[in-house]
Amino acid sequence: MTNTDLPSSQQPFVTRVDARRCEVMVDGEIVSALLRGKLFEDIGSDKNPVTVGDYVDLSRTGDDWAIDRVHERRNTFARRVAGEESDRRQLLAANIDQVVIVNSVGIPPFSSMVADRILATCSFANIPAALVLNKADKGKRGKMKKIVASYDNAGAKMIITSAVDGTGVEELRDLLTNKTSVLYGLSGVGKSTLMNRLDGDLEIKTREVSGSLRAGRHTTSHSQWYPLTGGGAVIDTPGVRKFRPFGIPPNDLRIHFKDLHQFGKDCDYDDCTHREEASCKVLEALANEQIAASRYRSYVAVLEELEEKYGGTGRIVEKTGPDHKARR
Repeated sequence: MTNTDLPSSQQPFVTRVDARRCEVMVDGEIVSALLRGKLFEDIGSDKNPVTVGDYVDLSRTGDDWAIDRVHERRNTFARRVAGEESDRRQLLAANIDQVVIVNSVGIPPFSSMVADRILATCSFANIPAALVLNKADKGKRGKMKKIVASYDNAGAKMIITSAVDGTGVEELRDLLTNKTSVLYGLSGVGKSTLMNRLDGDLEIKTREVSGSLRAGRHTTSHSQWYPLTGGGAVIDTPGVRKFRPFGIPPNDLRIHFKDLHQFGKDCDYDDCTHREEASCKVLEALANEQIAASRYRSYVAVLEELEEKYGGTGRIVEKTGPDHKARR
């Protein structure tokens, strides 16, 4: 991908969203634009009609700008709205090249549950993902090796970083160059500090982590698009405490845990849920420590959540193409 593939000055795109007002890049400058009421008329299950990364059509009256239309999206990165029982989608970014899931091996501690949920969401949306283990200067070498090993076959690149001593910063810079990337992770994992180390021109605000709570304090309160000096851009997102996947059919979840799927496609039953079925290859692999127990726990937790929301697992109906078993 080259810089010419990134948003150009001829294509107005959203760089920030706040309630009914957005910031939009127009001819190399940021303008504030209101959202037309008609954008809210047919948003279906979406909480908001516009997200960072959207290409839009604008109109102008005097000094006032307004968004009239959102272009069709190449992809969307989203989650289920937090704190609501209704099935609504919260758009986090659109038209992106990858999601970089930032984790910590210091404070807050690494959360496989959060990472696994985001990885499954990215797989479902067909968006490449990478895992960053930050604060390596505070982590124990043995623990980091164990975490890395647990994701060997999960379908995501992993980078170990430290904003303090510069570990992995160059590798991360190479990953981000000439791409539009979403940075996502728990509050306090060091996203903002890491980005400031990577590109000194960003000057993203940071806050100290609460050691007593072993959790981060929210620094970023909204998603924000930032250009990178070396080419490309990052979308910094608010830190989260929980991530709930949206819209994944329960019977398809097993496809989106790549390491489980590697064994599960050889199960005797097409509709094997990998929980208690006889001759389940995933359970065999788990018993033989070929699959990390943490990954399996994440799979079961997400599956139960999706089943509660969308109904029973059931059998995958669609079996087309040269190898329908790849759908299992």
